[in-house]
Amino acid sequence: MSTHEKAINNLTAADYLVIEKEHKLLNKFLNDLKEACACSNMNESQSCTKCDQEKEASCQGRLPSFLFYAIDVASTHFDHEETIMLSRPHVTDEYGYFRMHRQEHERIIQKLNLLVEECFSLEGQGNTPDIYRKFHKKLTDIFEEHDRLFDDPFIASTQHESTRKSEIVSISI
Repeated sequence: MSTHEKAINNLTAADYLVIEKEHKLLNKFLNDLKEACACSNMNESQSCTKCDQEKEASCQGRLPSFLFYAIDVASTHFDHEETIMLSRPHVTDEYGYFRMHRQEHERIIQKLNLLVEECFSLEGQGNTPDIYRKFHKKLTDIFEEHDRLFDDPFIASTQHESTRKSEIVSISI
């Protein structure tokens, strides 16, 4: 079990269901992105030479919509995540780690918007399967880095906080 999966399992049941549903949606999105261009699943040097012009144009045209969808999914997820964070007793808008985490969410959305711009600038250029692989890798890296650097430590800190509260309650009894 990955560190992130362990951290998510430490959430309350309701929070877990929301986050887990969104993570499944994000994973499905990443898989759909990977599958959208049949040639991108083949070896690294594969190009669209086996595809007709219509199929290649379809693959090229679908990528921006995938990226816009990623922005929508990420924005919704980040809103839910921030709501969950603020529901913790010790977390407020002024809490330093929360502010950093929120800023990271904003930075990711900016990165995703830049990827959309990059996607439009690559339209009609280069090898479509390579472009799909590149964007899949970039998106996967962005979300995995966020989980590792922000989500996991936050969940661990709230677990530490609730463990500390349990210890205080048991000492006072």
